[in-house]
Amino acid sequence: MKLPAIFSNPANVRTILQGTAIFNIGDESGEMYVVQSGEVDILLNGVVIETVGPDGFFGEISLIEDSARSADAIARTDCKLLPVNRHHFLFLVNEVPQFALHVMKGMADRLRRADKRAAGQG
Repeated sequence: MKLPAIFSNPANVRTILQGTAIFNIGDESGEMYVVQSGEVDILLNGVVIETVGPDGFFGEISLIEDSARSADAIARTDCKLLPVNRHHFLFLVNEVPQFALHVMKGMADRLRRADKRAAGQG
């Protein structure tokens, strides 16, 4: 899934080294992340449930629900991540309808994959 053009030349990209925890379960949220390069593992109870690669995103649920993190995120490889804080997220949802649709599609795709895993199909 290709990211909207609004992420094509970000000024605040963060470089994260392999093995670094980006956040841990229970942490307060404040940002979601868009992966510019590299891969990030999302873990639940120490088990990788998803690997997010370039043009993917993670951490959005905490912004939507205004809740603590529900999983761990660890850099599988060296990464470049674009943080999107709550203020920027809400601005994008209100002003760029394609962004909101992109986030909803990503969440729907994750839910489908989780359903398949729960059914023993993936």
